[in-house]
Formats: sequence, structure tokens, C-alpha cells
Amino acid sequence: MISAARRTVVAWRTSDAFTSSARRPSTILVIAALALAAAYSYAIVDRGGDVLIVVPVVAAVVVVAVAAHPIVGLYLFFAGAILFEQFSVDQLLPITALARFFQNISAFTPLPIRLSPADLLALLTFASWWVRVMSGRVPKPRLGPFGWAVAGFGLMFVAGAVFGVARGDEFNSDAALAELRAPMHLCVAYFLAANLVRRRQHLEVLLWAFVVLVGIKAFQGILTYLQAVDVSYDDLQAVTGHEDVVFFGTAVSLAVALVALGVRTRFSFAVLAIQPLILLTLVLTERRVGFIGLGLDLVIVTILTFAVDRRRALVLATVLLVAAGAYVVAFWDASGAIAEPVRAVKSIVDPSSVSVRDMLSNAFREIENRNIARTVRVFPLTGVGVGQQYLIIEVPQWLNFGYWRYMTHNGLLWIWLKAGPLGAFMFWFLVARAVLLGSSWFGRLRDDRLQWVPALPVILIAAQVIFAAVELGIINSRTMIVMGAMCGFGPYLGELAASRQEPRPQAQGQRRDGEGPSRS
Repeated sequence: MISAARRTVVAWRTSDAFTSSARRPSTILVIAALALAAAYSYAIVDRGGDVLIVVPVVAAVVVVAVAAHPIVGLYLFFAGAILFEQFSVDQLLPITALARFFQNISAFTPLPIRLSPADLLALLTFASWWVRVMSGRVPKPRLGPFGWAVAGFGLMFVAGAVFGVARGDEFNSDAALAELRAPMHLCVAYFLAANLVRRRQHLEVLLWAFVVLVGIKAFQGILTYLQAVDVSYDDLQAVTGHEDVVFFGTAVSLAVALVALGVRTRFSFAVLAIQPLILLTLVLTERRVGFIGLGLDLVIVTILTFAVDRRRALVLATVLLVAAGAYVVAFWDASGAIAEPVRAVKSIVDPSSVSVRDMLSNAFREIENRNIARTVRVFPLTGVGVGQQYLIIEVPQWLNFGYWRYMTHNGLLWIWLKAGPLGAFMFWFLVARAVLLGSSWFGRLRDDRLQWVPALPVILIAAQVIFAAVELGIINSRTMIVMGAMCGFGPYLGELAASRQEPRPQAQGQRRDGEGPSRS
């Protein structure tokens, strides 16, 4: 028996043998990857720089990764919403627009697929997660605190589509798909985040992705401005997508919240580091709504800070008021990029003082609002339905987008046009519930490193509501995906707020690092 044991010991493989055997597959994979990269590089050169040839291999990698780990699909969906443009930027072509992440595949390939890469990624991620649910490999689905509101919002748009089809031959399927896409993206992003974000590292990846990618977009905006040497300042209407101001304003407000709370982490330093890029790009991109949304977000941050530290909140309010007052007095009559924030204020208090371009923009929206009012009076309970034109009593003179007979710049009223009053109610119910619960969690979390996180959905939703009031905000998939995903943080944040944690230390001494929730 002893001799048998000795033979077993002799036959047992050494750690070097295991390392060698484990290294062989890695070496083979590296060689195969290099060979594939070389082959694709040659093919791209041979095809005259057509990068679409790499799509199959990228798609294969994404499919394998998402099939193995559904959370990867959520990461990519969230990151793509921040990084890639949905609509073109006037007179400019940012490199990220070439990804065509939100464009139907049939529009740039011979394939008759009327879905975008974003749509396919969302469906793949949902399918991968659902297969695991059915096999019992992951916890049962959860609605989360906003699930009924999100589901109701989506169902009302589905009902609007059914009503639009039922109304007759004027139904436009292309317009209907464009109208349904963003609301459905919000729903999918919410339910994926609510069910896949179950650990702290999941949340941290999404938070870091938000900060890093918003910083990249700000840097890209500055580069775009520098490269647009042939476009005059008056003709350069934006250097980023119009919706990027929602992300920029949220990031600036987040930085103020972190400073007000005295958070000192690598994440907070990263947020502060990108502020010069974001502030400069906000000025260069010339969107009045961006500064109005930022102002509202800063008010919200100040109010939330009162819940945890009144002294810091008073200091913050004083600094913001003094800085804003000094700026307005100094630059009220100025022109150019430095006066963009003042222009936003003047457009509210003195509409007659705005530029000709802003006056045309305001007139366009006023005509739209009158047409909306007429349509709501005719269809008060149902709206016109998805894919149907709303009633045009006055034709706007400045027509700059294709679906102007179907979509309106006032996205908040547009919900009523397409999903009826119940759809509008569900949206506002979601907004109100997210603001109330987010504010509650902000005051109850005792983990200093995560205490600020509930404020992020609140300030982003506020910026999105302001943006949607004057822009195509509800049909914009980028902001709707990010809004849905951040609302999807709710189940995890609710668990943290409800779990028993040690009281937060007083102001004296060094702040502790959060340990995460503990359960009894």
C-alpha cells in the first residue's frame, strides 16, 4: 500500500507541468489572434480602408462574451449609448459617428435587417440573461422599485403602436420604428440593470464607464472644434451631439456633489480631472438647454446636501450664488463662446434679446406646441398613435429633420401624442418615484464611498426632463438608455439603504472607506 502511494506521488504532475500545459492554449490563442489581426489588416488595406470588414469578427467576439456573461452586454449597451452618436452633428462628422451603433443595419449593409447594432445587442443580452433565468442559474427576475412604472410606460407605447396601425393606411412603419426605439431601449436598459447589477463591482464598472466616456466625449468635442477651421463660429451650431449636454451637466453636478460631501477617492479625483474638458465643451457646443439643465441640477445637489450636512450645503449655496451672480454681471452684454451661459439666462428673462438663430428656433417650437395643442384636443384620450402624423395646423418654416410630421421637439408633450395620457402619466410617475426614492437613499446610505450614488440618477433625470422639454429627448436612445440603466441601480441601492450598517463617523477625523452592506 505504501509502495502504491509512492507510485502515486511519483506519478503526480508538478506545478511546472501544469503551468506548461495551461500556457499552451494561451499561446495558441495569441498566435491565432495575431494571425487573424494580420489577415484583417491586409483585407482592410486591400478593400481601400473599408472597416466594415472587421464587423464579423467583432460581432463574433461580442456574441461569445455576452452569451458567457450577460453583464458584459449591459456594459456595452451602456457604454455605446454614451460614446456613439445617434444623429448627425451639423456640418461635422465625428469619428464615433462612423460606428453607426443606432442606425438600421439595412441602411449600411446589403442585409435586410431593420434593427440597429444597439437593438441586436439589447436583444442578445436579454436573451442570454433569460436563458439563465429559465435554467435556474441566476436569481428570479425582479421588477425593482420602478418596474411597474417602466413596464407601464413601455406598454402604453406598444398600445400606441397598435392604435397607430388600426387607424389606417397613413401608418408609417419607418416612423413607427424610429418612435418606438428609444422608449423600448429605456425599458430594456432598466430591466437588465435591475437584474444584472447585483454586486458592488457591477455598479462600479458602470460608474467608471460613465465618467471615462463622458470625458472622452468632451475631449472629442474640443478636437472637433479645433478641426472645424473652415466653419465660422456663427455657423458652427454644435461640436457634439445635442444630447451630450445631458451627460456633461450630470458630470459637472456630480463633481459638485462629491466636493460638497468631502468624498476623496480615486473616482472623485477622476471626476474632478475631467471638469475642465467638460466645461470648455459645454461652452463650445452652444446648447442653451445644457446650461439650464446644469443650473437645475446644481439646485438639486444643494438641496440633497442639506439632508446630510447643512453647513456644507450652506457653503455650497453661497459659493454657487456668488459665482453665478458675478458671472452674469460681468458677461451680460458679452458675446461669443464665453457668453453662452448668459445667453441661456437671457432667453428666459428677455426672449427678445436672443440671436436670430435662437429666435427661429423658438418660433419653430411655438408653432409645434400650437399644433400639439390642436392634436390633443382632437385626440384627448389616445393621441394619434405611433407611426401616425400629428395634426399640422401651421407649417414651421425651419424644417431640419425628416420626421417632423411625426415627432416634436417638446418630447414631454410628444408622449401624450403617441401613447396617450396614460403613457404621459407613467413617465411622470417614473420621474417622481425615481426622484423621491433617490433622495431618500441619498440621505440613508452610510457608505461614504457610495453615499453619493443615489444622487446620480436624480440629477440625470432632471437634466433629461429639461432636455426633453425643448429637444427630441424622448426619441433619443442615448439619454433614454442611460436613464433606464441608472434607474436600474435602484434595486441594489435600495438593498444598501435597507441593510444594517454602522453609523457614519462624525466630521472630526478621517472619513472611513465604505465596506459595503452587511446583512444580519
